[in-house]
Amino acid sequence: MMAEIAGYCALCRSRCGTLNRVHNGQLVSVRPDLSHPTGKAMCMKGRAAPELVHSPHRQLYPMRRTTPKGSADPGWVRITWEEALTETAAKLARVKAESGAESIAFSVTTPSGTPISDSIDWIERFIRHFGSPNSCFGTEICNWHKDFAHAFTFGSGIPPADYANADTILLWGHNPASTWLAQANAIANGRDKGAKLVVVDPRPTTLAKQADVWLPVRPGTDGALALGLIRLMLLEGLYDDHFLRTWTNAPLLVRQDNGLFLREQMLWPDAPLNRYVAWDEKHNKPFPIEVDRVLPFEQSATLRLRGDVDVIVAGKAPTRVVCTPALELLARAAAPYEPEHVEHITGVRPACLTAASKLMCAGRRIAYHAWTGISQHSNSTQTERAVASLYALSGSYDVVGGNRVRRGPFYRPVNGLGALSPSQLSKALGADKRPIGPPAMGWVTARDMYLAVTEARPYPVRVLVAFGTNLPLSRADSALAEKALKTLEFYAHCDLFETPAARFADIFLPVNTPWEHEGIRFGFEISDEAASLVQLRQLMVEPRGQSRSDNEIVFDLACRLGMKDEFFGGSLEAGWNYMLEPLGLSLTDLRANPRGIKCEIDSRERKYQLPHHDGSGRIRGFDTETRISSNLWHDPVKTTGYLRFPGEECSSPL
Repeated sequence: MMAEIAGYCALCRSRCGTLNRVHNGQLVSVRPDLSHPTGKAMCMKGRAAPELVHSPHRQLYPMRRTTPKGSADPGWVRITWEEALTETAAKLARVKAESGAESIAFSVTTPSGTPISDSIDWIERFIRHFGSPNSCFGTEICNWHKDFAHAFTFGSGIPPADYANADTILLWGHNPASTWLAQANAIANGRDKGAKLVVVDPRPTTLAKQADVWLPVRPGTDGALALGLIRLMLLEGLYDDHFLRTWTNAPLLVRQDNGLFLREQMLWPDAPLNRYVAWDEKHNKPFPIEVDRVLPFEQSATLRLRGDVDVIVAGKAPTRVVCTPALELLARAAAPYEPEHVEHITGVRPACLTAASKLMCAGRRIAYHAWTGISQHSNSTQTERAVASLYALSGSYDVVGGNRVRRGPFYRPVNGLGALSPSQLSKALGADKRPIGPPAMGWVTARDMYLAVTEARPYPVRVLVAFGTNLPLSRADSALAEKALKTLEFYAHCDLFETPAARFADIFLPVNTPWEHEGIRFGFEISDEAASLVQLRQLMVEPRGQSRSDNEIVFDLACRLGMKDEFFGGSLEAGWNYMLEPLGLSLTDLRANPRGIKCEIDSRERKYQLPHHDGSGRIRGFDTETRISSNLWHDPVKTTGYLRFPGEECSSPL
């Protein structure tokens, strides 16, 4: 019997719409679903799904090791799921009682390139409600720069690029033709409409060869390239003056004596507010900025953007302090990066630098994305801040044809982001060294975890639970990784295959592929049509052997560890219905509409300009400390909060 079942591929972030052909219980082919908003193309990885589902190398039964760790053969013996989960839960409970939840770490693979996207929210919920601040997620080599460091500028990760409507498409260390075909299709649509293409990549990729400007940057020198482009945009007046003056911290004054923003009460201690301060050139005096109100352009046009000013700071002895607008500080930071100097550092010719700057000027709708070309370098955070500052100069944020902030579908998130107490979160490995880095979110580096296991620094990590990760191959220092895995008191590993990491496990828990369980997706992000779609992917073939989904494993362990209420009585369906309730939907509705249901989203432009609903006249602004785009300067004593759009209660997962 042959059936063709609509769904979507869960093997990477593209999540291409698919038609899946099943014959007598076997998945025989997967092809694009042209009716799906992400179904116009499919890569070979997605097409090879039958080879994954029916691979003879999969592990299909729970197993326990019987030989010492590091042995050539783990000596696996088959056990029941009851034995495997009972043993795992008992070990987690005992070690947590003895040493605290922080002594148990979790290692989770990326939802951008693996099927863990079906389960990542529930896994994060489990970890946070369990109380561990230590998730080894690989964010420092994959996505921190684009999804979190970017928020130091805009208060959000890089929003989805609206390539199809762009005037300029900027791909920085990102090759969607090989890694994200829904994006590649949108880029082709944009190019057909006349969009210019700028590619920053040391390799002559297919898209680099097609680009109007190719910047073959020397690996690791992207920050210098960004500063060189910033210098040209400022020097040639290519920036969006209205956006900078009205919606960024460009005119805010920074004290030269301590590097902090000048505040109202520093000048007038009895002032009822403590607003940020700019310099009004028309009246030659300090001007407090109402950052939650719209400043009329006739006023913002009078604010100083360049040069220094002297102000009198109040105190026992009033002091004259030199202050500098934030834009001037950016200009000074970029000033040394003349085209010839940039070429010396990066290898990019001055003519190419100039051509690229012309395509990123104000008035052009610019859609950009940056990925591993930046992230897999030691200075990725600061590099992304430079690229984000460059993007801010264009004024293209949240406009059609730029990078769009789409709110919705408005479901209930379940990842338990606030479940960890501040005191517990402060125990995250590396938090003392990187207080506004990944540990602030409970994400730790592999090296910090290895040292906690092998040397008990700063405290011992005794147990590891892994969901699909392969640490000796995916992180640096394989020898240290293997030493740590050998040293662990207990290690449970969830996977489809026996990987090098899995060979060190005490318990192996076999998971299945996306085609062997249901999955749900809230929004597909590449366009308004895609972003509004909520779809339940159907089970297409029965699970092979005794394999289970990661969700089944997490829900079972949660109930055994006293978290039954947090996991909806152990019912994944109840959990999904809880997520769907604000949309007025249920699983029954989605099962009756296997191609998905369109839901309301907010895709208006420039949502930072919109007023709050309380009638106060306050604007939404950006989710930064200043409530405006911090494209030029970051107060060193401040940090951003959780990375969300202001006023957002429910958001689409990454």
